[in-house]
Amino acid sequence: MSDDSYRVMDLKALRCFWAAASQGSLTRAGIELGISEAAVSQRIRALEGYLGVKLYESRGGRLRLTSAGDRTFEMAIGLFSNLEDFEKNVAQEEATGTLTLASSESILRNLLPDVAQRFAEQFPLVRLRLRRRSVPDILKLVRTNEVDAGILIERALPEDLVFQPIRVYKSYLVCQRGHPLVRRGVPNIAELLREDIVRHYPLVVAEKDDPDDSKLEETLARHKLPFNVALEAGTEETLKYYVLRGLGVAVLSGMSLDDADRKLFEVIEIPQEYGGDNTYGTVMRRDKHVSRPLRGLLGLLNGPPN
Repeated sequence: MSDDSYRVMDLKALRCFWAAASQGSLTRAGIELGISEAAVSQRIRALEGYLGVKLYESRGGRLRLTSAGDRTFEMAIGLFSNLEDFEKNVAQEEATGTLTLASSESILRNLLPDVAQRFAEQFPLVRLRLRRRSVPDILKLVRTNEVDAGILIERALPEDLVFQPIRVYKSYLVCQRGHPLVRRGVPNIAELLREDIVRHYPLVVAEKDDPDDSKLEETLARHKLPFNVALEAGTEETLKYYVLRGLGVAVLSGMSLDDADRKLFEVIEIPQEYGGDNTYGTVMRRDKHVSRPLRGLLGLLNGPPN
């Protein structure tokens, strides 16, 4: 064996020798490992060169181990057993600990409960931490690696972050049951984009989690209409309460509307051409190590909603 401390044993070569010794044949070793007999022979010769000893002799088509080969085979059995235990222990260790996500109140409330429940079933030893933060704070925490991932609506990101879409939800105009806007039937959005209507029926809006999110304002501006806000009401759940009280109309993501809401409110779909589609997804560092629990969580997020 060389004294060169930078040279290490080729485990593939040792695996070839272990298979050949176990099977008593280079041919059967090649079949077990899925490589050619010549490749098995070549790797074993390389191992013999590294160790500086002869490991076997071939007689009558069968292998006969030398005394050095016997010792090497016994140690290889122990080594591969230890490697298997090592891999299992590392995998088990990775399936413990803490996983931290940051997102808005609305996403934490509406998108994640089923995912969190299924994640707990799959990774019972992993503690899932869900942090409510604004979009600027989410991006900061992701970039500094203080959270494993963020979940937000698609937007422009710094070069070191990557967005992976997971859901698309439509947007809806929401108002009281029996509201004057729908007394003659449910209109389409194009019929409502008139200055007299926009001025007469002001908006109730949620507090912005993202200061760069101006989709609604931009849509109204494209149609030369004012952004007429009567009330800013914290979260989307609070917003719905004030709409129900008749203090204005609101634009909400379909993610925030359940079956009960659709019975409680008049709900008018906003088409894509009016900015009605919202793409939600995860944001992570490009160089983020994806652990087994994180990979599992991403898989649940990308799966079909319950």
